Amino acid sequence: MDSTSSDAGKEDDDDSSSSSTSGSDAITPKRSELDDFRERWQQELKREQPVANAPAVATHATTVETDSVEHQARALFQQGSDLERSGKVFEAMRLYRRATQLVPDIEFRVYDKKHAKPKEDVTNDERLVEGLMERMMEANIDEDEENLENVDLVLRFQTLMARSGKLFERATGDRKLIVTSAHFSDLPMELILYILRWVVSNDLDMKSLERFASVCRGFYLLARDPEIWRHACMRIWGVNLGVLKGTPFSSWREMYISRPRILFHGCYISRTSYLRSGENSFQDQFYRPIQLVEYYRYFRFFADGKVLMLTTADEPQQCVVKLKPRCPTQNEILRGHYRLHDDVVIVAIQRNRPTASNAQMSGRPSRKVREIEPEYGQQTFLMELQIVSTAKRPFSQLHWKQYTMVQQRNNQEKTTQFELTSTKYPPLYFSRVKSYHQESDGPLK
Repeated sequence: MDSTSSDAGKEDDDDSSSSSTSGSDAITPKRSELDDFRERWQQELKREQPVANAPAVATHATTVETDSVEHQARALFQQGSDLERSGKVFEAMRLYRRATQLVPDIEFRVYDKKHAKPKEDVTNDERLVEGLMERMMEANIDEDEENLENVDLVLRFQTLMARSGKLFERATGDRKLIVTSAHFSDLPMELILYILRWVVSNDLDMKSLERFASVCRGFYLLARDPEIWRHACMRIWGVNLGVLKGTPFSSWREMYISRPRILFHGCYISRTSYLRSGENSFQDQFYRPIQLVEYYRYFRFFADGKVLMLTTADEPQQCVVKLKPRCPTQNEILRGHYRLHDDVVIVAIQRNRPTASNAQMSGRPSRKVREIEPEYGQQTFLMELQIVSTAKRPFSQLHWKQYTMVQQRNNQEKTTQFELTSTKYPPLYFSRVKSYHQESDGPLK
């Protein structure tokens, strides 16, 4: 039994040892696979690191190469500048050409580096100005997105201009350009306002003033100067102007825009046409021709109270040029004066008898004047026209209210009242003529 038990114990020990050996053999392959995975992973990481660092290395190399090229071009440009100072222009041009071939804008770069201000020299005031400019740029961005439909632009622009302390300044464009002439902002304010009076002129060219106001904020505020609009109102209504406080208008500009007035940058034109029966034919008594007669009436008003009137069959393209001067030489153009009374224009035009001087100027002998004088004498036309506005343009029509002719001949006066029918006296429509305000005879006074 002892031998048997001992043998059995030996077998058990052999089994346990064999089992432990087999267990260790089973665990060892798993550890080796894990180690292999870790090694492969570390190798892959080592391979990826040079690839990731490659762009930075390439960028650094490119920067170094660019700096070296710019340094070489700067050196060539400096050598050329030294040669040019010493009088060797041709050698300097050769170096300049080589420098621009390397860096095309090397001249501007040298200028910027030479005039660049060191950061330590920047004062606190300049830092505050830079911060203010940045805030103004942010405000400009906000203004583009803001709805300015019902906003008082004058008050808003005054607030914005108060921040910068300037109405307008030079545009922030290319600083490399050498400006030899003075900028508009260099002029004193009194001189700018006097220039605007020349822009408006005696003929009240307010359309050009409004175009001036659309340039920038500063010009917008200058074009709203109350003195300019007050003088314009005085030139139109004169003694009937009144005081601004006693009117329903808040400013002189609003009065000029809203109060009925005459337009000066063109003509008022009407076209009249009618049928006129002709005489019977000599051979055919039953045939009687009908003729269509068509003619135009032109009125040109000036701001100083003068008016020109022309009745002719010529087209407007031919006649508006004749009405451009204040004192035309054509005898068919009648001169007169007008006055405004509320929305009614009272016009008085006189046709004088021809004198000897007029007869000589027209090429006729003076002896024929005595034959012409008794024919019609002196005629005065008195008209009342009502100013009417349309949906598209204010004060663009004149409607006939009264038309009277007073004729003096042989110390006798005869008054004729014309019947104002819509066919014989249609309304006059305003037409703009650009050539009337191309020149200024004098400033607004």
